[in-house]
Amino acid sequence: MEELQDNPYQWAAWSLAGSIACKADRLPTALAFFEMTASLQPDRADSWNNLGTVWHALKHPAKARECFRRALSIQEHPLYLCNIGATYSDDGDHIEALKWIRKAQRLDPHLPAIPAAVAFAELATGDWANGWKHWDQLLGVNKHRKKLSFGGRDWAGEKVGRLIIYGEQGLGDEIMFASCIEDCRPLADQVVIECDPRLEGLYRRSFPWAEVHGTRRQEREWDISCDAQVACGSLPGLFRPDPKSCPKKPYLTADPEKRLMWRALFDSWKKPVIGLCWSGGKWSSQSKKRDIGLEAFRPYIESHDAVYVSLQYKDPREEIEETGLPVRHFHLDPEDYDDTAALVAELDGMVGIHTTAHHLRGAMGLPSTILVPHAPLWNYAYGDRLPWYAEQVYHRQKKDEKWIDCIRRLD
Repeated sequence: MEELQDNPYQWAAWSLAGSIACKADRLPTALAFFEMTASLQPDRADSWNNLGTVWHALKHPAKARECFRRALSIQEHPLYLCNIGATYSDDGDHIEALKWIRKAQRLDPHLPAIPAAVAFAELATGDWANGWKHWDQLLGVNKHRKKLSFGGRDWAGEKVGRLIIYGEQGLGDEIMFASCIEDCRPLADQVVIECDPRLEGLYRRSFPWAEVHGTRRQEREWDISCDAQVACGSLPGLFRPDPKSCPKKPYLTADPEKRLMWRALFDSWKKPVIGLCWSGGKWSSQSKKRDIGLEAFRPYIESHDAVYVSLQYKDPREEIEETGLPVRHFHLDPEDYDDTAALVAELDGMVGIHTTAHHLRGAMGLPSTILVPHAPLWNYAYGDRLPWYAEQVYHRQKKDEKWIDCIRRLD
């Protein structure tokens, strides 16, 4: 910054400051710095590419695409083509995204940015055979896919002795990919599952033939020796070559005693009990698009004679009080998903934005209606229901449609 004090028009100093801000995840600051570099040297392609990268990270695909196009007009480079494709994926236009990414591949098939961009577009369009291959190239590279080693070889689906399957991604993805765990059973003499601590009880009950440890991100005090290890998110590449290959069978089992407790309570209300979820995810998983707000459910709640239960992660009591809507909220153990699983299993119905609760209900073979944003994450872009489960169905938001109007269209 001292360089900028002496000469505030140094492009290189502003560019370096922007890169440092990006690495520190200070995106608004990085945006300001890169806007300065683009104004100082608008004829440099990297000025526009850097600015577009920040807009993309801030979930503004149209602004990002404009910057990447400016970069491409200055210099034809496969990275700029690939980045344009990624912005179309963010807009939900995965076919157009693939057109741009394929152009980049022809120019440089080894471009490091290609696997992340093309994987989601391929998966979203049903090309799982190629999508999972590119997805697996992100393991240990993408910050959201940490690669672990327990001393064994990376498993490729061969017959093996002791196999460790370790969890990754968010809780919903960990549950979704767990649908492949049963496929591992005949291929290993012993299967060990390391999962999120919140899933330990649920997994031990659901996979009694496996050794289960809820020590993900924690200190391990169990025998980690193995012949091979595999990330849970890599299992679909071994067992799910296309959406039709999903067996759609229930694979998680809620605590029967806890289910009886919830059933007794719900029966006492003498009305159908419907679970609602109106926000979810993190910034990186489209939390902005997934923030519906409870008020949007007013037409639905007022037109259906039922008891409504919140499935929100965070305490929603203030929002419930502000809307005045008759929605009940229970304080469930945040460190153990067994209570949540039992409650979700006993609901008569479930409606809401895509969250972990939908994966949980689908994994138990139960129906729910998933409210899908106009431009959703890749796993909600294909077909009319989640391929992993038999009973989940989508209710899609139209382009530029308000959520309250989308929900009004529900039966």
